[in-house]
Amino acid sequence: MPPYRLPMYRERPAVRCINFLCAVLLTMVLVAGIIMFVLWLSLRPHRPRFLLDDFTIPNLNRQSGAVNLPVRFTVDERNPNQKIGIHYGTIYGSVYYNDLLVASGPVVQPFYQQPKGDTPLLGQLTASGPTPGDPAWQRFAGDAAAGSVALRLLLNSTVRFQVQMWDTREHHMKVDCEFGLRGDGTLQQGDKNKQCTLYF
Repeated sequence: MPPYRLPMYRERPAVRCINFLCAVLLTMVLVAGIIMFVLWLSLRPHRPRFLLDDFTIPNLNRQSGAVNLPVRFTVDERNPNQKIGIHYGTIYGSVYYNDLLVASGPVVQPFYQQPKGDTPLLGQLTASGPTPGDPAWQRFAGDAAAGSVALRLLLNSTVRFQVQMWDTREHHMKVDCEFGLRGDGTLQQGDKNKQCTLYF
């Protein structure tokens, strides 16, 4: 008796066509995914950098208090992205001595920072304190007499990243700069060009 042979299975043309189309579709999806991943890596926005270039409060050590003294500062903003620009909203500045607000207000109008751009942010405020009547005055005056007053500069704004004609949604941004002033109100040398902390 001859051995039994299984009948050969022949795939239908329609099934072969469907399998071929599925393979082509999966290949296209995979290639598109790889391209998108490479584009995302190359266009992924990097955070800007902020460095404290200068800060002064002239006559900081006067005995009548700091009210109405001019507060001037320069913060260097750097965009490290090669193909991504940054739109900034109005930038608001606040200066603190511990928890005591020394000065606050808008300091920079909205602007666009081009890729690989570098812009000095020039701020000018008017001090609202402390005064000899404030609880923190004795400590503030003592620090000024000792030649080292620790302050914080906070910058708040909104940012949007732009890649050619495409913009991202707005992000809230906070820049925190900690530094010290000498008794004459000038920035301590060790804090010049100090990088500030950036929060999104």
